[in-house]
Amino acid sequence: MMSKYSIAEYRQRFAPVIEKIDEIIWEITKTRVGLINIATRDLVESGGKRLRPLLVVLSARLGDFDKEKIYHIASAIELLHMATLVHDDIIDEARIRRGEISAQSKFGKDVAVFLGDFMLSRAFDIFTLYLSRHSLRKLNKVVGLICEGEIDQYEDKFEYKVSIREYLRRIRRKTALLFGLSTYIGAYESGVRGRNLSNIYRFGLRLGTAFQIQDDILDFVADPEESGKAIGQDLINGIYNLPVIYLVQDEIFRDRAREILGKDRLSVSDVVDIINMVNNSKAINQSRELGKRYIEKSQKYVEHLPDERVKEELNFILSLQLNRQQ
Repeated sequence: MMSKYSIAEYRQRFAPVIEKIDEIIWEITKTRVGLINIATRDLVESGGKRLRPLLVVLSARLGDFDKEKIYHIASAIELLHMATLVHDDIIDEARIRRGEISAQSKFGKDVAVFLGDFMLSRAFDIFTLYLSRHSLRKLNKVVGLICEGEIDQYEDKFEYKVSIREYLRRIRRKTALLFGLSTYIGAYESGVRGRNLSNIYRFGLRLGTAFQIQDDILDFVADPEESGKAIGQDLINGIYNLPVIYLVQDEIFRDRAREILGKDRLSVSDVVDIINMVNNSKAINQSRELGKRYIEKSQKYVEHLPDERVKEELNFILSLQLNRQQ
């Protein structure tokens, strides 16, 4: 039985790591262009759990831990992630990010495009400085697959005839691979090889899958003030995620759901109807069950790792994620 932890406990427990990551991000993004400094400050101060860079650091502790090297790699991973968020907000025309005004809304789309590109350039400066050739190849492959996943999602907009298998394949590329990359690179660059490297990588992939499933659930049930995201935002944008996929399979609601989702665009009342149906059907519980299974899969890989302190920290993260699922 896993203990229940809160996000406040997470921030307290990992505060030294998070603070160091933010400090390095400030350091490597400083520029004479004031607008970039302001926009970067807004992104860093808007919060975020820094989960991906934390996974780099924890995975690196399975091997020979080089603090300067690993913390810089971890910060570059977070910059890469931030850049994808900035670009996502442009595509989605999102006004809010983590409860704050998004970069594209505050500074305009042109500035936001360049801001995301700037972050990518600074991230790759660090990657080329610290990563081995093997890890660079892994990184480049993953970035390409992430882009493919985003394009797949774009092509599937307003398409409800998506199977669970297709959905999982999409979120593997869209989200899980960056989690897996974080654990893989942290471990590999610290000299971890063989079964331990395989286990920590697979842990990251499963955790990333569970994380995205929960994000998709939150699109229907979250308090906007807590999540920083409006209810039904993905639905409005034509992204029919896991609860919707389960809804169109529901014996009671599927006919009405398919009738609405078969439209080229959804009205406000359509969105409200789908949200209500999702919450009144089995879709949320089914989604939670699938997310829970991926957390349990992640835990099995943790059990085989050699370092008890790292295992304790990773199990803490899994407990937090399980609590988030519920």
